[in-house]
Formats: sequence, structure tokens, C-alpha cells
Amino acid sequence: MDKTTMATNMSVELLQGCEKAPELRLKKSAFTRNRKLGAVRILHMLLHRLSGPLQLELDAYYDTLEETPVSKQAFSQARANLNPEFVRKFADGIAEIHAQDPDAPTWNGMRLIAVDGTDIALENSAELKKVFGCSGSKKDAATALGSLAYGPLDHAIYDCQIAPYAADERDLAKLHMSRLLELGLGNSLLLFDRWYPSAEFLHHTMSMGFSFVMRVRSKWNLQADAIKTEGWITISHLGKDFSVRALKVTLPNGETETLLTNLDEIQLPLSQAAELYFKRWGIETAYDILKSKFQLENFSGKTAVSVRQDFYATVYLAGFAAICSAEADRLIAEKDQNKILKYARKSNQNRSISKLRSRFWHVLLQSDPLLRESMMKQLCADIARRPVEIRPGRSPNRKRPRKKRFYASKKSVLP
Repeated sequence: MDKTTMATNMSVELLQGCEKAPELRLKKSAFTRNRKLGAVRILHMLLHRLSGPLQLELDAYYDTLEETPVSKQAFSQARANLNPEFVRKFADGIAEIHAQDPDAPTWNGMRLIAVDGTDIALENSAELKKVFGCSGSKKDAATALGSLAYGPLDHAIYDCQIAPYAADERDLAKLHMSRLLELGLGNSLLLFDRWYPSAEFLHHTMSMGFSFVMRVRSKWNLQADAIKTEGWITISHLGKDFSVRALKVTLPNGETETLLTNLDEIQLPLSQAAELYFKRWGIETAYDILKSKFQLENFSGKTAVSVRQDFYATVYLAGFAAICSAEADRLIAEKDQNKILKYARKSNQNRSISKLRSRFWHVLLQSDPLLRESMMKQLCADIARRPVEIRPGRSPNRKRPRKKRFYASKKSVLP
């Protein structure tokens, strides 16, 4: 069974069984009657990702079903009883399909997973300011902190977290590591940027059994600063010493940076370190896609519950899009295998997202698994049309500098 069929069946099974799930409801009496806005209908609309003006989105949805639309007030009242953690099950289901893929691309036999956080702009409602906190020079802009464990080689989102703005990204990274172990991905190589290193975090990462490559700031460790090309340094934590390897590399932008890793010289030759670390940039691209293409920050509600629902629904849709794009890329490669082309080709990202958002929700309404499979095959075939060339040597253009985070003032989100 291919991944598109697995993902579709997983989604339909969750939808069909949702009303019997004890974790569905935030209130026991919710969704107990057969109403026009039952749990299945609410979930279906959320997974469709209502990113436009809410009433217009609802009108279009019900017009397609040839039913009388509900008001946005009725929708908002009904969704308030839906546990966001149940929406998260859809995103987790996609992650499990990626994790179980025996043909997933690896780097030297290890899954490559980048971990990073991002600021998520929210509506300035009183509730969101209270629950998530604020950013900005005046501390008046409601903002959440999001974090992903993302595969830059397979474009899979293996875990997602959303937390108050004051949370420590390292705590969210620890939650990612726990989830990766649950997925059976302990043999992964994690990539971190320069704001993660601390003696405690390095020790924790190694104690969890993960390999890592992590950029460090200058003056963070005098031993690391003194390394000319590469060498092992000693880090102390709670009176215990452990060793990590420091490497000096030149990044594609010409900057010389220091990397830390627990991989030895055979596992990671110095000559490969810069190219490997540069793959971390894939997570920055992923955030750009989530925010610009999937409109992550265009939330359909002003409550903490609705923000979390939309966050998980967006991650789910992006994960499904990655599966569809991979299948479309396979179809393109199959078609091009006997052609003489200057460049290899892949599916057009904008086309992939557009086709998925406009047609996928129809697939989830189908009860016949054979019909769903046929519809998904047609969808992927349509995505494969009008491919684009893969031009080697192109590097991403960073539009905005990374916002500096001061972890000393961050609050732990771990129990």
C-alpha cells in the first residue's frame, strides 16, 4: 500500500471513529446529539484549513455540499468543545507513516532531522495574550512559540509543538526527542542552530542516544574557540565530564562557524561537515511554506483552543502535501527516465498545494476505499503535470535575520 493510500485511510478512520474517542471532547456533553455541526463535520472543516474570512469559507463549504450554511458564531461555539489534541492525532498519524517508510532517504544510514523554533503571530485577543504571552518592543503583540522536528531530506514533519512565547526552545526540543523515540527513530542525526547549546542540553541529547550536529556561538566555550580545524573538547555537567568534537567550517555564505558533534572523524569527516549542516536550512524553508503557502498565522479563531486546532490542522495538511508531492515526483521520474534532459524535474510546489487544498477534502467524504484510492491517484497525477526543473547550486536567500533568543529568561514547559 502506497503512502497516499495509507494517509487517506488513516484520516478517514480517525474521522469515522472520532465520536467514540474519549479524548475528543473538552466537555462531556458535547457532540452527543446528531447535529448539523457534529464532531465529524467540525473536524472535516478544520482539516480543510479555514484560512480565509470565516463566514465566506463556511458558505463555500456548505454550498459544495448543497446544504444551508451555518453561521460563524455557531461554528465557533461548536469547535470550542473539540479537544485540539484530537486534531493533533491527524498530524501524528502522518508522522507515523513517514517514520515507518523503509525507503526514506538517510544520511550515512541515519534519518536527518532538523529541530528549530519560530515565532507565531496571533490575533491580539485578551485570551491569547494571557495564554501565550506577547513579543515586540512594547510586549503587546500576542505571539506563540512553535517548534518542529523536520526531515530536510524527506520533507516530513515528525513532531510539532506550540507553546507560550516565553517557553524555552530546548524544552520543546526535548519533547521532540521523546516523540522521535516513540516513532522508533532513535537512530537519527539531529541538526540544531546556534541558540540550542548548553552543557545540560548536550548531555540530555547524548543520554537519549541521539547523534547531533550543532552550531555554537563564539565565546560560548573557550576550548571550542581555540580549535583551529577540528578536535575533541571536554564539557562538564553536574560534576561529570563528557567529550564532544568541535569543527571549524566555512558555510556557503563565506562565514566561518564552529560546529559541535558527537560523531567521530570516520562518521563525519571534516570535509562533509559544512554541507551536512547546511541541510538544516530545510526547516527554515518549511516554516516559510507553512506561513506563506498554508497561511499558518491566519487563524480562524481568537481563542487558545482554536489556535491549537488550526496549528495541528496546518501541520497535518503540510505533511499530507509532502506525501502527495513525493508520489508526484515518483511519477515524473518514471516518465522522464528515458528522456535526455538537462535538469531533473520535480512537481511544482504551488500546484501541489493548490490541488490538495481544493480537492482533498472531497476525498475524505468518500466512504468507499477503492474510490478514495482512485481519487488520490488522480490527484497525484494532476500534481505531476507541469513539473519544474531542479537547478543545482541554488542556495536559499535568507530574507530576515534570526531573532535572538535569551534562554536565561525562558520558562520551562516540561513537568
